Amino acid sequence: MGRTFPVNDYALERIIYRAPHEALAPIPWPDGLAPHGVAYDRPADQPLPLADVVVVTWTVAEGQALADVLTPGIPSMSWKPYAHHWSAYEPQLTGRSPARQAGCLGYVATTKIGNVNVLLIKSELHLATDGISAPIVAFWQQIVAEARPHLVITTGTAGGIGAATQLGDVFVVTNAKFNCARDFKSKPWAQQLFTGAAIHADGHASSFGALTAPNAGHLRPVASRPPVLSFGAAAGGVETVDYFGFADTADSFGIVRNYPDARTEEMDDATLPLALSQLPSPPLWCSIRNASDPQVSSDLGDLDAQRRWANQIYKRYGYWTSIGSAIGTWAVIANVS
Repeated sequence: MGRTFPVNDYALERIIYRAPHEALAPIPWPDGLAPHGVAYDRPADQPLPLADVVVVTWTVAEGQALADVLTPGIPSMSWKPYAHHWSAYEPQLTGRSPARQAGCLGYVATTKIGNVNVLLIKSELHLATDGISAPIVAFWQQIVAEARPHLVITTGTAGGIGAATQLGDVFVVTNAKFNCARDFKSKPWAQQLFTGAAIHADGHASSFGALTAPNAGHLRPVASRPPVLSFGAAAGGVETVDYFGFADTADSFGIVRNYPDARTEEMDDATLPLALSQLPSPPLWCSIRNASDPQVSSDLGDLDAQRRWANQIYKRYGYWTSIGSAIGTWAVIANVS
């Protein structure tokens, strides 16, 4: 990694944190639907290949988990850099941009689930770290133009909202709302809500418990029960903020007040439907987020004490909670098969 960051830059610290972890216990995939990583050998300056489904994740720990689940034998450190049209993005980056440090837009791998060709991207662009032009929006549009997928999934860790949301719970939603209160508060989309067509996983969703069980023990003692996968109305929506905030029991940041239907909050997902809304024939989309840190108790102390607690929970559990959202991603893709 080698990157330094400002003291208490919690958002950037999460993005670049590489989680030490032991090997996964084997996942009991249904016959014919185990993910099979496919070698990716395109040069970084070339367009992306065609894919039925594109999956984008955001932090290093999320990328580790996604690779371990969906590209077995091809760890995230072996994913290939992607930098097509790099010169158009580089001026839009800041000193906090992981993309500037990496010299690329993201890292790419391919896999196959049943008969579905899947393109996986660990993005180095982020709403919270890059310039006010929000280059992530153009990046989404470039991905869709090159890969031409039928479905785009954004997935990864998130802050849980509400006492009922436990560590590791996974939510598949097509409602995403911006709650931009800082750098992007003047954008016309700063408080916009996007609603997409419902996404389902049919019988594959029922496999979630069995597939997560071999590794769910890593979520204890914070989680008092196994993680749950929720879809549609039961899952509510995802709230995208432009700062490192969270839904504590006092709702100090107003996250619950801003979007009462949200079950998780994070810093990128609403950029996907924003980008797709500007395209003439966009693909379907969904957000698949795991609760990597549960609702924070205001009794822990001031907001900085709460931030430190949430960050330590993320470092300890974020990789393992992301195993669940990677399996949830598999369930959605397997339904396409």
